[in-house]
Amino acid sequence: MFSSIRVRLTLWYLLVFGSLLIAFSAYIYSSISSDMRKRFDASLLRTAQAMASYFTEFAERKNVLRGAEETIRELKEGRELAAIFREGQLLTASGEGVTAAIASTKILDAVGPGREPVLATEPKLNKRLVVVPFQVEGGNYLVAVLEPLDKLEGQIGHMRNIIFLALPSVLVLAAVGGFLLARKSLEPVVTISEQAEHISAKNLNERLKVTNPHDELGHLTEVFNALLSRLDASFRVMREFMADASHELRTPLAIINGEAQVSLSQDRTPDEYRQALGIVRDQAKRMARIVSDMLALARADAGEQHLRVEELYLNDLVEECSRAAQALAVPKGVQLTYEAGEDISFLGDEELLKRMVVNLLDNAIRYTPAGGAVSVKLMCEQSCARLVISDTGVGIPPECAGRVFDRFYRVDDSRARANGGSGLGLSIVKLVAESHRGSVELVSEPSRGSTFTVSLPL
Repeated sequence: MFSSIRVRLTLWYLLVFGSLLIAFSAYIYSSISSDMRKRFDASLLRTAQAMASYFTEFAERKNVLRGAEETIRELKEGRELAAIFREGQLLTASGEGVTAAIASTKILDAVGPGREPVLATEPKLNKRLVVVPFQVEGGNYLVAVLEPLDKLEGQIGHMRNIIFLALPSVLVLAAVGGFLLARKSLEPVVTISEQAEHISAKNLNERLKVTNPHDELGHLTEVFNALLSRLDASFRVMREFMADASHELRTPLAIINGEAQVSLSQDRTPDEYRQALGIVRDQAKRMARIVSDMLALARADAGEQHLRVEELYLNDLVEECSRAAQALAVPKGVQLTYEAGEDISFLGDEELLKRMVVNLLDNAIRYTPAGGAVSVKLMCEQSCARLVISDTGVGIPPECAGRVFDRFYRVDDSRARANGGSGLGLSIVKLVAESHRGSVELVSEPSRGSTFTVSLPL
């Protein structure tokens, strides 16, 4: 039951609302009951003061004893006990036992001439007592009035009963209202859940409906839709990658299988076997290169590409790669030149950086026709090393320049698989540059060549 968010929200709402309601009810009860007791005492005090004033006026015109009796009779206002004392001695009282009741409170000991009125409670009789001292013609008098607390306590008890009866009813209504409110508030979440249940890898193009884009659930839905878009793009790239990888690997496998079948179909001369094995070797190298590139990209996607950082000189690294690339440029009739300035110290992964430079040089030489030129320049500009590799090859159309770094992407037939490329070289270049917090840019014109610029922060 507590696994439901609606139930938990209802319980939290009931707990908070109930706590506030109980605290508020206790405050109201305390304030009202205190005010009622103060009003009761004020009324009792006014009655005693009125009796003292009436007695003073009456006693000045008639004898004191008769004035006391008249005062008790006229102004006791239904109170059971009222008494007047002179010099601590009882003059008259409204009922029997008044002296004992007053004496039980020991209030007379605290009252004297010139003092303030005193209030006390007689617990045995459950009565409230007030004593007011006053003087008449030089004599010290006291007026004592007792009033039962039953009516006051009955009113306070009635108010308390109302609160005790109302609290459970209000809490039940609050629980029902809280549950309905929680269910209404979570309806969009239920709708989102139902829609999301029908989305799988086969229909990642579907999106959740956004009812109100300005509230929190609408923002959550938009974030989820953005996540679906990224997943859809990732799945699409993965499917294309797997299809292209399968196609790339199928071609050399088919060649190897064909050469093996032809060689085994009948006896061959040593030269024919040697030629067939050479073809198998070249295709195996091509497959190994494709698998190695795919493994590097897969590790990078999984976050497992760890740089072996060491201090090196970029100019030495680029010069070494350029000398190695001469073996590709000379047989094809392509002129390869290298320019480097002062030593450039760099912290990075030497093997990955070599692979990046070799891939760029291989790409430039591969698509530059005989008689063309490839130039390599390394320079340092404002704490950033820039490697610029330019060629006079076939170039890349502007509409394709943004995709040349995609995996297995080829521009046209001039960059067909017959040239030996796997379509992963430039993807590796971008990966290495970004792993060293750098970037790679391309400027190209069809039939006029391409220029790749790699920027690496020092």
